[in-house]
Amino acid sequence: MAVGAQQGTIQSVNRTIREFAEDPRIPPDDVWEFFCECGCFRLVQLTLTQFDEGDGVWAPGHKLRIAGSPEPGIPSA
Repeated sequence: MAVGAQQGTIQSVNRTIREFAEDPRIPPDDVWEFFCECGCFRLVQLTLTQFDEGDGVWAPGHKLRIAGSPEPGIPSA
């Protein structure tokens, strides 16, 4: 699967997790696990507020991955 397609799939899964978490019976400050969008499949813990205010879901240092690293989960320099 191409990196762009994989990233789109992960974003879709994260949005589905977000939608599930919208349940009014769940406290809004609960922490949820989302997948890192670089493709490494690491879980990133965020509240819904952090998810909504963020620029995607990234493990520390992994946002650089989309700049051209050949391997998922390996940040580019």
